[in-house]
Amino acid sequence: MFYSVFHRAIITISCTVWISASALAEQCSPAIASVIDLTPSINGWGVNKRNHRFIGEADAEITKDSLARLQVKWVFALPDTESPHTQPFITPDTVFIGDEPGIIYALDRETGCEKWRFDADSTARTALRFLTYEENGEQRNLMTFGTAAGEVFGLDPATGQQRWRITADPHSKTMVSGSSIDHNGVIYQPVSSWEAAWAVNPFYACCNFRSSVIALNPANGELIWRTYMIQEEPRLIKKRLILPNHYGPSGAPVWSQPALDAKRNRLYVGTGENYSSPATDTSDAIVALDLTTGEMIWHQQFTVGDAWNVACVSPLDANCPTERGVDLDFGAPPILVTIDGRDIILAGQKSGAIFALDPEQDGKLLWQQKPGTGGKLGGVHFSMGVDEAQGVLYVPISDRPVEVFGQNPEGKPNPSLHAYDIVSGKNLWSTAAPNVCLNSEGERLEGCYPGLSAAVTVTENLVFAPSLDGHIRVFDAHSGEHIWAFDTRDEFAAVNARTASGGSVDLGGAYLDNGQLFINAGYSVFGQAGGNAFMVMEVVAP
Repeated sequence: MFYSVFHRAIITISCTVWISASALAEQCSPAIASVIDLTPSINGWGVNKRNHRFIGEADAEITKDSLARLQVKWVFALPDTESPHTQPFITPDTVFIGDEPGIIYALDRETGCEKWRFDADSTARTALRFLTYEENGEQRNLMTFGTAAGEVFGLDPATGQQRWRITADPHSKTMVSGSSIDHNGVIYQPVSSWEAAWAVNPFYACCNFRSSVIALNPANGELIWRTYMIQEEPRLIKKRLILPNHYGPSGAPVWSQPALDAKRNRLYVGTGENYSSPATDTSDAIVALDLTTGEMIWHQQFTVGDAWNVACVSPLDANCPTERGVDLDFGAPPILVTIDGRDIILAGQKSGAIFALDPEQDGKLLWQQKPGTGGKLGGVHFSMGVDEAQGVLYVPISDRPVEVFGQNPEGKPNPSLHAYDIVSGKNLWSTAAPNVCLNSEGERLEGCYPGLSAAVTVTENLVFAPSLDGHIRVFDAHSGEHIWAFDTRDEFAAVNARTASGGSVDLGGAYLDNGQLFINAGYSVFGQAGGNAFMVMEVVAP
């Protein structure tokens, strides 16, 4: 997708990549005058600010006929990484990406050569997002991202120089995992935390973190407003003699990018479970916020009493809430679509259910479907996608079993892909995810799962739905037929003189632009196949 504002920055840099191919090494070694074109091609987790995950074929330049000619162009090995979390910001000549140690790289789009790097000192967990803002009558460029340490950074994307660095919340267990969006010169950033995991320690005083959305000034990162997803401040819930006291309410984390409703001056966000008792009515909910003030306008909850933390699946369960909930977050971002002049909010939950809401009637439920069995690692995980022009919603279902988080839900898991009519909720087609994870004895291969957990990416005719089994999979958008796959579970000679390994594909999925596909391969969390490959594929000439 291209934007109307064009920005170019001319800088002198050193392209410091060491690679085995002599011709490419000669190209990358000398200090050169480089032009970084900051025109956004791919910008943000949801591709647009309403989280459609749609890229038109005119921009993608990847069609059903050209899929067979999609080949690896170059691979960058992300050092000391097994689970890449960041999603790229892509321009006509540069790809910006981050790794687990917290290094942000600007890479030449043609060769993978490194243009600059920045060390954030903590895992970069969000999409790298570009924006422009006005300061003292001048247009300025900025790239922002959040980290596992709970910080938000603002960088100069032309040079990698830090503009500002802020702590998103003073709580010691703060994490920033949801990507930001901007509107009218303001950054809107979700804030989450690690506290649900820390609660497994019976000597941890659980729990007092409340998730929030914050509005920031892009010029300096200063806070404009903060809205907590739980309005009530935590209080003492239960005194204990030896172990620390219990506190609550807490949690309701916002894990994903907000959806922008400029017409109503609102943001829509999805929340997760409460970490401690008492359970609140804003957990596992879709929430509408006023853009100007942050006021919570309405919220609709879809799983009642979901207070849960990791202590609930541990023998040391002293910090498990009395509700012993089911951990059914809205981890995927809400989607706002307009069909025949009518606005509809779409939301997918780890329960395996999907919902259509009316923003004009405080999120009134229009319809719901349940294509997945759901569970802690089931249902909709990271993002659905839509073709607004055709009025179709595409839903990936993970439904992978869990070995470490307690019992799986009743019913047969349904790793699969589905298409729904957005207005009526009618199922248009459903396709089971191919299963290559069983050996000849019918036993599951280690680290292999068939689930479609990653975000899908949609064109007019194709749905890119990468799999936890390590394949980049493509389905026909009109019939659901599985038509192409590429197995990333291999070793690749990387342009930075390392060996890159592919693995489970999760999180942000595939991004498409100008005949190229960009993807992270490898995600070792929850026993899946780790890897460190940032891959660029390209349609080659026939």
